[in-house]
Amino acid sequence: MHVQEETVDDFVESGIDPLTVSLYQMDLDRTQFLLRSYLRIRLQKIEKFMLHILKTNELHDRLSKQEKNFTRRYSDVIGKHLEESVLLNLPDNYQSLLRQSTTSEEDDMVPEPQMDTFVVCKAREYVGPSELQDSNKSLSTDLLMEMEPGELFFIPFKRIKKLLENGKVDLV
Repeated sequence: MHVQEETVDDFVESGIDPLTVSLYQMDLDRTQFLLRSYLRIRLQKIEKFMLHILKTNELHDRLSKQEKNFTRRYSDVIGKHLEESVLLNLPDNYQSLLRQSTTSEEDDMVPEPQMDTFVVCKAREYVGPSELQDSNKSLSTDLLMEMEPGELFFIPFKRIKKLLENGKVDLV
């Protein structure tokens, strides 16, 4: 991105055609917008699923150092706020941020991502029917499909999660 900014500055200083400079500037602005949009959405997801991320080491390890710091600080601030404004006013059995009551055996108040949500993806390489099998179900004939490189697919996230992690597909 710095190279693009320097290119725009060089074009302005050297008196290159204003239309050319404008096109380079528009491309730079578009790239910055997309990057900011991506980062904004990523932070929104971290905020929404912070407790799930903090209790799942695999997810926590995927965060950058700055994202880990943000998640910890945000969790502390939200936890303190909820405790002071709501939880302390509830009966003792209901003062947990993670559980509906102290009798609950699991963290049932922690939101988790919906793996059944449909996503749009593109195959980087050929993916056979066996690789698209839902791990919770046996392969049935109505689920048989294959992915050719470059084609777009609208498919539940859980069916491509492993393929995404292995770099065989990209989300669009």
